[in-house]
Amino acid sequence: MSNWRHMMPTTEAYLLDKVLYRLHHNAEDLAAYNADKDAYLARYALPPRLAAMIGGNDVAGLYEAGVNPYLLRAHCIGVRIPEDVSLAALRSLMKEGDDKWLK
Repeated sequence: MSNWRHMMPTTEAYLLDKVLYRLHHNAEDLAAYNADKDAYLARYALPPRLAAMIGGNDVAGLYEAGVNPYLLRAHCIGVRIPEDVSLAALRSLMKEGDDKWLK
């Protein structure tokens, strides 16, 4: 079994995906998150580094951690991260030659 980034999805990727799925597929969860991010994220007993990725809208960090790209996109839309900001974060991860498919 694999996800887009790992041969076997990591526990870290699973936890992040689980939170993002709930957060953006349930209006009550999004309202609770918007009211108090820390309290909402505490429900999941995430390691502080993972909670900081979500709460800090670390698009590049979430992507690198193996978050499902569709859930990451839903998060960016749901918490109103401007598209140019989210794309810039993802582009910051590109290495020499990675842009050949953009041309």
